[in-house]
Amino acid sequence: MNERREFLTFFRSEFIKMVDRLDTMTESQVLDGISEVRVARTIWKEEITERIGEMIHAEPRERPKVAGGIPYTREEMEFLISVQAFVNSVNKLRLRAGAKAPPLGGPGFDLLENALNDRLKSLREGPTSDS
Repeated sequence: MNERREFLTFFRSEFIKMVDRLDTMTESQVLDGISEVRVARTIWKEEITERIGEMIHAEPRERPKVAGGIPYTREEMEFLISVQAFVNSVNKLRLRAGAKAPPLGGPGFDLLENALNDRLKSLREGPTSDS
């Protein structure tokens, strides 16, 4: 696994943790989270660009064949299955933001960054009557 893929795998679990503890994060945790989201977004774009390039340039005989007509390798299937908790976290953020329609694509970086910015704003404005 290359360094980008390792980071994205690590970040997926960090993304889930950030969503779960968003309302209790401190200002410094939020600022760190925003930085992590920005780095992850950049790395994700690089990784997707590389993967698409590899698929476009792969010879038909190099493309893996999987029994049962499934167009994915075992590794790709395991990756797709492992993403479910991440997708659930994105959906949790979407519901929090009042979204109704399903996302059109992307792994939810904007949703998390917006939620972190909202948390930062609320921390900087001070305690509300709810606290």
